[in-house]
Amino acid sequence: MRVLIFTGEILNEKLWVDALEAGADGIILKTGELLTKTDVQAVMDGKKFVFNYPILEKIVERFKKAVVNDAKRQEAAISYDIDEYDERFLRHLALGYTKEMIAGLKGMPFGVKSLEKRQNDLIGRLFPSGERAGVNATRLAVRALELRIIDIDNLEADEE
Repeated sequence: MRVLIFTGEILNEKLWVDALEAGADGIILKTGELLTKTDVQAVMDGKKFVFNYPILEKIVERFKKAVVNDAKRQEAAISYDIDEYDERFLRHLALGYTKEMIAGLKGMPFGVKSLEKRQNDLIGRLFPSGERAGVNATRLAVRALELRIIDIDNLEADEE
């Protein structure tokens, strides 16, 4: 059995991703253009993705945005001397993890005290000297998002 989704949701990329992850074989946008037998046959023949031009255009836009965001994130990581442990620490703070939870993550070689020291070091690197007083973990995570050190569209927890 093949599943071909017909949708009018041109702006809802999450719908497309959810449909494809759920096993849909293709998505066709209901734009009033004629659906050809070739479009349907392509899915029936086992082709996984069949997109109308507007959907393809949105996917390309999303891809370009992701590439630009990744480049900015890498540039920020270099500018602020962020290593993989800093990135993991900041990402998990942004996800609401406590330092105790972060210390317990697989492959995290730091205890709570070391993470507190790391947090203070990050505050020193990410905030100008006059703005460091009273900065807590939440404000630090927000600053990392503002500086694009971590990407709000790709905030995922590590496997525990």
